Amino acid sequence: MSNEGTEDRIQRIVDEVSDVWILTNRDDLLDDCISYVEDNYAYSYEIKDLVIEYLSLKCADALSTADLEAMARAEEETKISAYQEADQGV
Repeated sequence: MSNEGTEDRIQRIVDEVSDVWILTNRDDLLDDCISYVEDNYAYSYEIKDLVIEYLSLKCADALSTADLEAMARAEEETKISAYQEADQGV
């Protein structure tokens, strides 16, 4: 691929990723996402699909509302158990 073709391809990726990027104040992730798309882009892929794939990989370990609620319940159960043990003089 010619240098001009490579530059056009990179500019297209930067433009399309930037167009769909809505995470404000996270230019660091935007740069990483652009790099991810550049590394994984082939003309058979849609750039938006690669952005979704990148964000999905980044969010795989994110906490959901259900996770947070389960953690809160576990914390409450631990406190109740500790209070019960203290009440019983254990």
